[in-house]
Amino acid sequence: MNLALTGTDGDSAVADLAEDLAMLRVAAGKRVLLVSPNPGAYDARLYDDLVIDASYLSAAHVAANAKADAALARAGVILALLRPEALERDGCAALLSRLQMAQRANPAARVLVAVAHGRKPLTPHQAGCVLVFTAQLPHARLADTLVLDDAADTYHSRHSELELSAYKEDRKLCAPEVRHLYREIFRNRSEEVYMGALFPRQAI
Repeated sequence: MNLALTGTDGDSAVADLAEDLAMLRVAAGKRVLLVSPNPGAYDARLYDDLVIDASYLSAAHVAANAKADAALARAGVILALLRPEALERDGCAALLSRLQMAQRANPAARVLVAVAHGRKPLTPHQAGCVLVFTAQLPHARLADTLVLDDAADTYHSRHSELELSAYKEDRKLCAPEVRHLYREIFRNRSEEVYMGALFPRQAI
């Protein structure tokens, strides 16, 4: 499967999250290639999964922008990582436009939206901005809120109270938020069929 992650320009948390998800996939026994925003040549057929950092290096890197958009157009799952401050500032209009274009080019892709913020909870206005952003992407789903430490881009384990004991003890490679998001992204096909039977109106 191709997983493409993107976010606002220059957000290092996108690369960190891509690395964490790739690491969890390797721990699950899969052959995984972690692809940078401006990669060299590679043969995708050699891997079970590609985890692609499809963020822009900067607005000036035209070639990287084109490669990132091409990665979104080929992805099976697109994960958009939002920052509440950026949403309040301009609604992440450039990111929204990229994702809408990717959906037109790749209508079969599953689009998940995650929010990265500090230990301080989202304000009602920020939560509203997230919902408005997600609503503008047909069939997109708000996947999770990832809590970043205020001092650095490291994930804080706020979800630990909800985690099963097995997930706390087995292969604890990163914070529970990331493991929860991993299970959202890489759920197996049999689970999708089961969930579709339980909730036929819900987009899986």
